[in-house]
Amino acid sequence: MQRLARSRRELLATGAVASAVAGCALPREDASPAGRGELTFEGVSASFAERARTVADRVTDLSGNAIAEETTVRLIDPAEMRERGRNWTVIGATTTQRLAHRALGLVESLEADVGFEFAGAYYPGSRTLLLVGDEDDIDDQLLAHELCHAVQFQSTTLADLDRSWAAGFDTQAARQALVEGTAQYLEDEYVGGCGGDFSNCHLSTPGPIALDRLDPALLLAYGAYCNGHDFAAALAEREGWRSIWAAHENPPTSTGQILRPEWYPDREPVDVAAPDEPPAPWSRLDTERLGMQSVFLALWHAGVLPVVAAYPRGQSAEDEVFSDLVRYRSPVSDAWRGDAFTAFERADGRFGWRWRIRWASPSAAETGYEHFRERTDARGEPTDESEVWTRDDRYEALTLDDEALVVASAPDPEAFELFSPAFR
Repeated sequence: MQRLARSRRELLATGAVASAVAGCALPREDASPAGRGELTFEGVSASFAERARTVADRVTDLSGNAIAEETTVRLIDPAEMRERGRNWTVIGATTTQRLAHRALGLVESLEADVGFEFAGAYYPGSRTLLLVGDEDDIDDQLLAHELCHAVQFQSTTLADLDRSWAAGFDTQAARQALVEGTAQYLEDEYVGGCGGDFSNCHLSTPGPIALDRLDPALLLAYGAYCNGHDFAAALAEREGWRSIWAAHENPPTSTGQILRPEWYPDREPVDVAAPDEPPAPWSRLDTERLGMQSVFLALWHAGVLPVVAAYPRGQSAEDEVFSDLVRYRSPVSDAWRGDAFTAFERADGRFGWRWRIRWASPSAAETGYEHFRERTDARGEPTDESEVWTRDDRYEALTLDDEALVVASAPDPEAFELFSPAFR
């Protein structure tokens, strides 16, 4: 099954989310009209086809790149959209990735998954762009976003890189932010052009959204849109679209680079070792890096980071699409330097996990500890054991280890010492 690339605009209107992820991309040098691919259409009027071609020309003018292959544009109804989106997963492909979502407080059940609705989807394998609804429902902003995805997949080597959950929890999120953020930035540029350089634009007014209105399971995926936009905008400040296309050739590896673009491309997360294999009846599953974005959401979603504690965007006349959204950043999460989330399974089928987070300094680790302690206090009840809480027939524990904070969960407190020497 092909991975999709979808529009944020519908996400803002409905609370839906895309699960497309980006890959390594190399820009084509030939973006001249002679090198462009043709748009073909199924079941649309001549006027809509002409409008779509005009948008495609403007996308090329803005980005300096163009679709390279014949691309089919087709309208579908909401029923077909829902059927296509039925089997997509949002909370991960492995038990460890699903446990990570639960550890972050974003889902309760490992069986829970969230379907999505989308306004547009690009299928790279068949080079088909699907748009949902009637012609009047589809504005130029959505067309620009989805046509940008076609450019990304056709005029770069984006499709050659693993864009699934197998890329890793944090790396997958970073790659998704690259592909969605590029389309978001193009979308923003397009709307700006309609205020000046473009005539006869067909636009609608996007509705605002607050993060607390989204299903929590969608918050990580949603970050690709708002945070990815900021990443692309920061790259554009270097050498314009040349820098954005160069990032497709050398994609970011962590959400730390997305959220702090000054880290890209040279600064990588520090390595954090996985714990040893525990004795029976426990067995170790996988280890994942969850990333800076996950640290923010673990705290923000628990109410530990009020809006005033995060870095707001503020209003900007030059940022017409993304002027009033909260970035996934705060002073405490900005001090993240690396992490390792390891899942464990007991012979009776119950699970545990250990999340070791490295911070910029021992003092930053203490600040992280204070915030996670407030989070744990809000989520559970203290026990007679120091730094151990109980919640829903499970136990959670915290401990500091120099520049690292260790957060763990298990069916009983005795398991903590098996998960990490820091609890001994």
